[in-house]
Amino acid sequence: MSQQACHGESLRGAAAPPCGSEEDAFARLIAPAGVKEFFEESWQRAPRVFRAADVSVGGEGGGSAPSCSREASCRPIAPQTWADCLDMLTRAWGAAPVPPPDGCDLLVFKGRQMTHAYEWSGPCAALLDGASCVVNHAEFVWPPLARLCMEMRSKLLHVYCNSYVTPPAAQAVPPHADDRDVFILQMLGCKHWRVFGNPPIKLPYTDEQVGKNGFPIPDRVFAVPPVIECVLQPGDVLYMPRGFVHEACCPGQTSSWHATLAVATHDWSWSKVFASTIAEAMDAESSAHWRAAVPLGLGTSVGSQDEAEADSVVEAELERLMDLVRQTVSVPALRKRLVAKLESHNWNQVEASSSFQRELSRCPPQEEGPAPLHWRTRFVREDARVRIASEESTEADSLSAGKGKCKGKGKGKGGIIVREELREAALFTMEELQRRRDEGLVVAEFAKAVPDGVDRMPFDKLAQLCLARVGVAAGLLQVVEAEEESGFCSDSARVGREKYRARVTACC
Repeated sequence: MSQQACHGESLRGAAAPPCGSEEDAFARLIAPAGVKEFFEESWQRAPRVFRAADVSVGGEGGGSAPSCSREASCRPIAPQTWADCLDMLTRAWGAAPVPPPDGCDLLVFKGRQMTHAYEWSGPCAALLDGASCVVNHAEFVWPPLARLCMEMRSKLLHVYCNSYVTPPAAQAVPPHADDRDVFILQMLGCKHWRVFGNPPIKLPYTDEQVGKNGFPIPDRVFAVPPVIECVLQPGDVLYMPRGFVHEACCPGQTSSWHATLAVATHDWSWSKVFASTIAEAMDAESSAHWRAAVPLGLGTSVGSQDEAEADSVVEAELERLMDLVRQTVSVPALRKRLVAKLESHNWNQVEASSSFQRELSRCPPQEEGPAPLHWRTRFVREDARVRIASEESTEADSLSAGKGKCKGKGKGKGGIIVREELREAALFTMEELQRRRDEGLVVAEFAKAVPDGVDRMPFDKLAQLCLARVGVAAGLLQVVEAEEESGFCSDSARVGREKYRARVTACC
């Protein structure tokens, strides 16, 4: 077995979805639609929504697609949690003992613009402050997404994943169009989408993406209602061909985590595959004839003295070139060229994701990365119980007002910066932790500390978990259970040792 196959098999065995197989993974992604019908009616033609609530037993192309709940169990990926989401962001940020592979980048956006304000405080702090986190090539650091991308290859050839995490009432990026076909898989929370018809540039290439790099979107795009306006719930999928202008934002009551499964169709267009095939044949000719420069007269202005002479030479060369095209460009030649490109992309993807996971699995649970205080917070999950770290901890009002900042990546202690909408809820939570200094609170129950009359909506499960993790990383909070092995604080606490060890094994 090749090295690539070994890595692929190892990765496919991790975090397997509860049902189905690689053969019907794409069918489960687009259920209840059938595979044949999708490619005949929607692929590269029109955007479309696939609702998880509409999936029932049976269906063409999907075998026996299971009935599913809002937890996305009908899709070809195991249900994820907000703790999983933050673990993925933490790895992409570079807090783990193993650096993320090249190409995996954590980008932070606030007010629909990219910002570097959270490079040292990390993704949890960014989300608490109302920023959105985007991970390019998230499959490199998160095995369930890597496995999902690989399972899509049987139908989509090569798929990569960008991941978007957005807090309530936020929007990561302005309206834009992409140079790739995408399948938006809603993982957790919900998101409001608008997709506009009549792409300003049909099937654009990378330098033709409107809404990006200063390339404006024509007003006529927004002059008519969107062809799709919907809110995606967990397990829902939105397909968009390349070129369709779209925008997405979080409703005010919940955060969102979605995975964008991207198919780089701009790189497999007829023109690119054909041109690269004939270019390869021209450059491979033993005489190196086609490597020579064209006649210089071809570059002169129309009507010049050299034009007629150059034209006669070029006409003769074109006839020769057409003969070469007829001899070398064939279905097998086009297939060979495309397959070579795909194999390179697929191998690089397997190598990046497998090597990262392999090296990370070799690290002891206590091994510290470049941001050890943040890396340890992967043990802070929704069911964790936390409490105020010490008598000398920062007062609750200073904490929630956000009067401190980290002094370096994973270093320094200070206040927790939260956006205004979360301030009261965070304040009441910290005050309750002060009152219950000994026993603390379970993270999933933070919202219960917020009295009636105070808006709990923005203080959702993701915000509660971010508050706990940032508090622990800053030394303001500590985990009640398993403090001894986790290294969060003193050796005094020994509660939940077996549970902690099981958690460590699962994480590493």
